[in-house]
Amino acid sequence: MPFRSCRYIGLLGALLAALTCTPALAAVLPPSHDKAALVNGAAITGADFHDELRRVERLRGLSKKGTGPAESARDKKLALENLIARELLYQEAGKRGIKVRTKAVDEEVDKLKKQFSKENEFNTTLGKMGLSEPAVRKQVERGMAVQQFIDEEFAKKARVSEDEIGSYYESHRDVFKEPLADVKVKIRQILQNEKAAIKLPPYLKRLREKAVVEILLEENIE
Repeated sequence: MPFRSCRYIGLLGALLAALTCTPALAAVLPPSHDKAALVNGAAITGADFHDELRRVERLRGLSKKGTGPAESARDKKLALENLIARELLYQEAGKRGIKVRTKAVDEEVDKLKKQFSKENEFNTTLGKMGLSEPAVRKQVERGMAVQQFIDEEFAKKARVSEDEIGSYYESHRDVFKEPLADVKVKIRQILQNEKAAIKLPPYLKRLREKAVVEILLEENIE
């Protein structure tokens, strides 16, 4: 049973990779090359890059026969840029003093485990993904920190008018069966997240321009 997306991953996409690996990945990084990039001195590992590349290819619907060189290069570039963006946001979260409580991480990991009928099924799935539970916990913690940063810096600061809430409610009456008063808070959060999603790309672009990024991949991804 595959992992489902968690709430805190919303704006950034799933952090967990697909269960299967494509043959083309083996040539991306040699086994001894454990770093794909450095972002302000922080390393993005080759394993992280492989996992993200699998995710990107899965979302694009890669066929079993693979893909052409141009698409493959675009996938690799997208995977690496995704990781760089997450690292930059995680670093910004650290600068703001955002720390995720261990209990909160425990709760999210428990939610993942409950998607499986037995705990050994969970562990087997992690093994197929080349992950360990500590590695998953690290991804969860980082994802939660980034989402908290986005919530505090963008979503909660986004202004949503009563007219916007009413308009959204009326255009989604097939979704909201309750009276407007009962779902107003939920709709406000949805609209705040939408506005945050619009502001995030230019913010990331500015971070990327200021960052010191060293690409360590041994092949061209342009």
